[in-house]
Amino acid sequence: MTARLRILALILFVGCLTARGQDLRTGVPTADGGFLAAGEYLAWLDADGNVLRKRPLDQPFMSMAAIEEHLFAIDMDGRELLALDADGTVVSRETLPARGRIRALAADGRILWAVTDAGEIIHGTGSGWTVLDFNAQYDGYYPSMDFRAVAAGGGSVMVAGVRPDGTPAAFTSSRGTVWSERILDYTESGQPQVFSAVPMDLSYDAMQDRFYLLGDGGSQLALPGCSHCNSLTRYPADTLLARIPGNVSSLLLGSDGFRRVENR
Repeated sequence: MTARLRILALILFVGCLTARGQDLRTGVPTADGGFLAAGEYLAWLDADGNVLRKRPLDQPFMSMAAIEEHLFAIDMDGRELLALDADGTVVSRETLPARGRIRALAADGRILWAVTDAGEIIHGTGSGWTVLDFNAQYDGYYPSMDFRAVAAGGGSVMVAGVRPDGTPAAFTSSRGTVWSERILDYTESGQPQVFSAVPMDLSYDAMQDRFYLLGDGGSQLALPGCSHCNSLTRYPADTLLARIPGNVSSLLLGSDGFRRVENR
C-alpha cells in the first residue's frame, strides 16, 4: 500500500470512529412534542425527528431522565448524578450511594430510578436514596445481575441486564422492594423464541401501556401486560440505544447514527 493510500485509509478510519462516537444514545421528550437527545452532544429535535439545534457537551451522557422541568443525566463514567438546566448545562453533581457504576436512569412521577452494573437498584426523590442490593437479596434464587437498563410507569418498574453467562434477564416490581422475573419469550413465524440480545435500554410507553426492551442486533421486544403477548421487531441498526416516547411520536436511536420516528 502506498503512503497516500495509507493516509487515506487512516482518515476514513478516524472518520468512522468519530461518527460512531457522536451517536445520540439517550434522551427525554419535551413539552412541545419533540425530543431532547444526548450522547457526545446535545440535540433538540421536533416530533418528526428533525434536528432543530444542537450544541457540544463538556462530557458525554450515558442516560437521561426528566421529572417535570428538571433534567438529570449520568456521565459515561457512571459515578455521578448530574442535574441540568434547560440548556443541558450541569448545575450540580451528586455521588449516589452505590458500589457499582450507574448504567441507566428513569423517572416516574417524582421518583428517580437508577441501576448499576453491580446489581443495585436505587430510587429516591432527591432528598434521600434507597439502595437495594438485588444480588444479595436474591442470592441463590436468581443469578447475579449486571443491570443495564431501567424504566418506570403504569404502576410498575422494570430493570434489565445480563446474567454471568451473558444471557439477558428482566425483572418487575410495583414498589421496588419485591422483584419478579419477566419472561422474555416471544413467537416468531409460529415458533417459540427467547430474546437473546444484550439489553441496552428500557422504555415505558404510557399511551400503549407497555414496556420496550432494546438490544443489540437492532432488536426491540415489546412487553405488554400479558407476559405471553411479547413481540419482537428488528431494525436496521447494529444496536438500538434508546426509545423515547413523546406526545405524538416515539424516537428510536441506534448506533452509527440510526434515528427513526414512529407514530404512537
